[in-house]
Amino acid sequence: MLDSLSNEISKMQSNDFDFYKKNYAKYTNQYIALAKTLDSIDLAAFETSKFTYHYLNIIGKPDSAHIIINNIIRDSNSIKKRVNLAHLYVKRAGASYQTDHLENAIKDYSRAEKIYHQTGDSIYEADAIYFNGQATERLGKLGQAVLKYQDANKLYAKLKDTAYVAFSGLAVSGIFSQLYLLEKSFEERQKIRKLLNSQKHKDYIALSELYINDARDFVKKKEYIKEEQAYLKALELLKTKTKEARDLFRIRSYLSEYYANQNQLVKAKKYLDTLEQSPNLVTNSFDRIFYLKALSRFKKADKKYKEAIAAFEEEINIFKKSGDIRGQVALEKELYECYKKINNKTAALAHLDRYTVLKDSIYSLTRSNSVIYYKTLYETEKRDNKIAIQEASINILEEKDKAKRNLLIFGGIGLSLVFLCVYLFRNRTLLMRNKLLQQSFLQELLQTQERISKRISKDLHDSVGQSLLLIKNRTLQNDDKQTAEIVDGVINEVRSISRSLHPFKLDELGLTVTLQSSVEMIDDSYDIFISAEIDNIDKVFDQDKEINIYRLVQESFNNILKHSNARSAEIKVINKDNNVEIIITDNGKGFDVIQEKTSMSKIGLKTLSERSKYLKANFKIFSEINQGTTLVFNIPKYG
Repeated sequence: MLDSLSNEISKMQSNDFDFYKKNYAKYTNQYIALAKTLDSIDLAAFETSKFTYHYLNIIGKPDSAHIIINNIIRDSNSIKKRVNLAHLYVKRAGASYQTDHLENAIKDYSRAEKIYHQTGDSIYEADAIYFNGQATERLGKLGQAVLKYQDANKLYAKLKDTAYVAFSGLAVSGIFSQLYLLEKSFEERQKIRKLLNSQKHKDYIALSELYINDARDFVKKKEYIKEEQAYLKALELLKTKTKEARDLFRIRSYLSEYYANQNQLVKAKKYLDTLEQSPNLVTNSFDRIFYLKALSRFKKADKKYKEAIAAFEEEINIFKKSGDIRGQVALEKELYECYKKINNKTAALAHLDRYTVLKDSIYSLTRSNSVIYYKTLYETEKRDNKIAIQEASINILEEKDKAKRNLLIFGGIGLSLVFLCVYLFRNRTLLMRNKLLQQSFLQELLQTQERISKRISKDLHDSVGQSLLLIKNRTLQNDDKQTAEIVDGVINEVRSISRSLHPFKLDELGLTVTLQSSVEMIDDSYDIFISAEIDNIDKVFDQDKEINIYRLVQESFNNILKHSNARSAEIKVINKDNNVEIIITDNGKGFDVIQEKTSMSKIGLKTLSERSKYLKANFKIFSEINQGTTLVFNIPKYG
């Protein structure tokens, strides 16, 4: 009777929500309590896993869901159907996810994965893996998250679950987007869109999600008209094809935020008002963040900065609680701007400092991700296969040539070979001598160039810079601020030229900090995302070698900026026992390494080669057309 009663009441959710809210939990709890009393723990476990949906997704009380589940899981040894226990782990993980206890969520999802795999419940296993990926991604462990999404995608494909093949693919696309690999991100979504459109029965929720993801990438490309069009298309699909309140709530929050950022306050207010028509979602801790995004941006655009600050603070606290650094970065900047507007300089500077620290922390979050690693792994495997085919062809040709040579030997070619060897030896000796002279000349030229650059840099800084500073002070004394500003600009230009000619920071702070600063300056100054992982290599090399290593890195990035059309790059400096390894990777247009002569004739690569020789370093290039480039330098510490 209790089972039937609770089922009937659950059907009244859309017609009489107040009655449903008042009675559904009451009778379902009675059912669970009675089942436990009768030692029907499996029935209690099964009903609890269904019941927690009410707390997690309907009324937004994940803490209550957590308590109810724990009351059953403590009797886990009595649950005979292990799949019921796995269901409970998934629901408890969902409660932990909504309350930002992400590590606990990952543990429970992993437990559920194991049980589902043992029981052969592939669809539940795929879901648990997919949800585990979401929790892992929120923790910033992008590489591990990609692995989870890929495993889930394989299972969904076997089950022919097109919708979740799409959603798991979208998740991978989202990680590409976080890395600013926007073309790759769009490419992944095009594959998903083609798959969804090929289905007879369209999944409009998945299709709308594609447009939402398009919009989020258009922001990064600063294509704001396309961003608006994508959001409106997503809303159109949802409004006409689904009644799912949560999906409509989310897209309306995005639209309100978009119009607030574009200073179109009437439209922003219209969508913000529609959010407040879903009070259960506005107060739901899981969905409230979408409401806060819209509210805070609207209040800021409306110049109600104190109200905006309150919304921003609530939003950032949610991200702090979950340890989501990426979510905090933009909010710290928003808070800095709001406090600056109300002339609270102390608070503004505090948030600016926090923004700077968090922005730097993004490097350590991004550098360990496995997306670029697996992309590189795939490309390396493809290249290795190509090389293996070429080597096989070469071996066949060598066998044929060997047979021919055997025939020629009997024709008395031995004498000719003697003369040939003498000729080749003399020729090789001459070539080696010329090559050594050329190499010595080039290396001396590089060293002379460095000495001249250092002297000019010092003259610019000490002489010209000081003279300009005196001129600036004299103009300020004469109250000529306009001229002082012009002179100040010239001073900055002179300093910039001086720094480019010789990095005095290298002498003052060491090679490690100089490399890190150089990479950060490129990241801030150009439209390219750079991640860096640099070990401490101070005092490993002498001063001449340190400047050459710095130039090696500087010229590598100059080549990337000038020629690669890359959207992102990565540098790793690894301090090993006997050598220092520098790996610089970009996702640009690449080139054909087989055409080595053409490539090495370019000034940039030629200079890198000569500097490597000076450092006695092993220099390798890995690249393919449209597949990016990787430069590897192994620099010995001794000798």
